[in-house]
Amino acid sequence: MSPPHVLIFPVPLQGHVNSMLNLAEILCLSGLHVTILLSDYTHNRLLRHASLQSRFSRHSGFRVATISDGLPADHPRVGERIVDIVLSLKEVGGPQFRHLMESTDGLSDGGARRRVSCLIMDGVFSFAIPVLEEMGIPYIYFRTISACSFWPYFCLQEIIDAGEVPLIAKDEDKLTYWNKKEMDMMVTSVPGMERILRLRDIPRFCRVEDVNHPGLQTMKIETRRTADASGLILNTFEDLEGPILDEIRKHIPNLYSLCDICELWKCYNIDKDELLEFWYGLVNSGYRFLWVIRPDSILGNDTGNENEIPMELEEGTKSRGYMVGWVPQQQVLAIQQSITNSRFVSEVWKVGLDIKDTCDRIIVEKMVKEVMDVRRDEFLERAHSMASLARKAISEGGSSYLNLNRLVEFLNSTVS
Repeated sequence: MSPPHVLIFPVPLQGHVNSMLNLAEILCLSGLHVTILLSDYTHNRLLRHASLQSRFSRHSGFRVATISDGLPADHPRVGERIVDIVLSLKEVGGPQFRHLMESTDGLSDGGARRRVSCLIMDGVFSFAIPVLEEMGIPYIYFRTISACSFWPYFCLQEIIDAGEVPLIAKDEDKLTYWNKKEMDMMVTSVPGMERILRLRDIPRFCRVEDVNHPGLQTMKIETRRTADASGLILNTFEDLEGPILDEIRKHIPNLYSLCDICELWKCYNIDKDELLEFWYGLVNSGYRFLWVIRPDSILGNDTGNENEIPMELEEGTKSRGYMVGWVPQQQVLAIQQSITNSRFVSEVWKVGLDIKDTCDRIIVEKMVKEVMDVRRDEFLERAHSMASLARKAISEGGSSYLNLNRLVEFLNSTVS
């Protein structure tokens, strides 16, 4: 019997794609055939900047297929504009996906078409479901986030019904919004997180003027559909988020918690004033720092006027800091973060500090000193403990090890 052919379909954002490629490699090592479906734009970027071909050259069962994301070539595809990718694919993705699945050459292997036995897809591609159901192909969602990030997404309708969406008033400036007392009110509509989650910890796409905002509604509807899939993969492990995983399993019993698969990502823009405040905080802390900041992530950075940088920042950076526009994500930026994760990092896992909704230089300086000096030993001890639990999870007999075996068994069972 031929091995199963798994089609993997990530949102065309770098962190999602990296996570899906890691899963693809693991499945190839398990003897499965894998095709990853990328947007043309993402595929071209990978060919220019990553060793995709050399990485998978030893896996004869690996292929790449592409579709258009429907956006013009000059679209930024970063920061607040990433929602455009999801909304565009929602419009143009369905017909392209159907053509790929039904055409004689869309998923061919040296001229021979390979039937897809299962689709593993990101969380916002429900347009693929009608085609899959017509063809009798099961599908699994892979949300490249932690359980504590996924669970509020899943509970968005309950959050809306409770009036706990942190709406932003029309023309309200960022600082006024951040400083509103209501932002620190506890969220009561997400089971298991009642004493942890505040309004300001709810996913950032909820910061809209109206609960009928297309981005919010898309995420709400798409995430709820996860319960209809054959399973859900999350980037976590049982000892880290057991209670939240138990809540999710009440709705999605076939849950695979897999750690050490994903690289964590953030698509975030910072304006010049915020950048300067954060920069001052780093320099004034007196500690050495490496700061990775993409040029296209700075809002309003189209003047190219380097003389706007204060002299004291230039001198402080020369003596204690190093700034670059890019680093290998796996080696340097492998740090989990998101607007919800940051709350868990500080209040539940206690391995760091939550600095969301502020770019004040005094606060940044204080927090750097607290991490590097005041609570350094505490954070190191907790981090070592968490690392030990993660190693246990991926070791033989560990929760992620067993879940991966269970996933491969399911995929093998899909071969008809």
